Amino acid sequence: MGSRNIAPRSRNKSRKQYVREILEQVAVLAPLSSQQLDTLAGLTELCEFPPGAVLIEEGTIEEFFYILEKGTVLVTKQLGEMELIIARRGPGTFLGEMALIEDTVRSATVRAETHVRALRISREGFEHMLSSSFLVALDVIREMSRRLRETDQRMIAGLLQKNIELQQAQKLLEKSYDATLVALTRALDLRDRETEGHSERVANLAVKIGRIMGLNEKQLQNLWRGGLLHDIGKIGVPDTILQKQTALTPEEWEIMKKHPVWGARILEEVDFLVEAVPVVRYHHEAWDGSGYPSGLRGEEIPLLARIFMVADTYDAITSDRPYRPKRSSDEAIEIVRQEAGRRFDPRVVEAFEELVPRLKA
Repeated sequence: MGSRNIAPRSRNKSRKQYVREILEQVAVLAPLSSQQLDTLAGLTELCEFPPGAVLIEEGTIEEFFYILEKGTVLVTKQLGEMELIIARRGPGTFLGEMALIEDTVRSATVRAETHVRALRISREGFEHMLSSSFLVALDVIREMSRRLRETDQRMIAGLLQKNIELQQAQKLLEKSYDATLVALTRALDLRDRETEGHSERVANLAVKIGRIMGLNEKQLQNLWRGGLLHDIGKIGVPDTILQKQTALTPEEWEIMKKHPVWGARILEEVDFLVEAVPVVRYHHEAWDGSGYPSGLRGEEIPLLARIFMVADTYDAITSDRPYRPKRSSDEAIEIVRQEAGRRFDPRVVEAFEELVPRLKA
């Protein structure tokens, strides 16, 4: 059984007007302007699904995202021969967003439990929705994070019932957490296309340096997570400053310099990210004490932050920015070498030097 499109209740009302009125009632979309809602309405269908109809099927690829207007659905996941009920969702719920952010197959099945009416939004509409308002993007990511935790708890319970070791379940949980972080990073990238992919690249480079320096797997995990989210505090920086094409004024610079502290405060509220906080808070400190926000010096700066600073600088120099073009790998490497003992821990620069042949490859 499939879906069918719904015609307007009134002949005097266009399909777009009808959908627009429903969109106005969706709480997560409240920050959107009238013009943004009009655009989204043009990329949205209103569909009905009878009980038992499948809205989303696990393992498939599709280009739609749903917001329930009426009725309830069951979210299920296949675990071997067992189908695990992950959740029951009602009006106002959005579904299918993770696959659009990660560009991957659907991770669960969504089936109508009752008669369901839902807004079906295209990938283009979904990306418009996220990029139009940071508050909308943040609410979507918060809900995704909450659901992943809920899903993980249910999946772990189901896995344990099948006598799978707790250690395997913990790995699954960690994987889900990290998938949330990657999704969050990519959603934040929608706000600033100029730095798209920077956080993932620099986190991976920092881990390579950390391995050379002998960090254990837990330290590497915290380094990677902190690297992914190192600039999350920039959600508090106005677009007029973040996307400015020219040099910042002293007043604007003071606002920009607050983002490490803002980011640390956000992550301190998330249990599994607490050990990654030092990377976020201290990634703009300097070996000689000239950095910010705390002016720490030498080994007062946490090791993970010292490692990340080198990776972050290299990637920033070799990437285009609104205010300057990218520079070559050779130039970036030479700048890092020159800053050893000033901005950077000399031991970290030595480890970075071991990666140089691979960076030039």
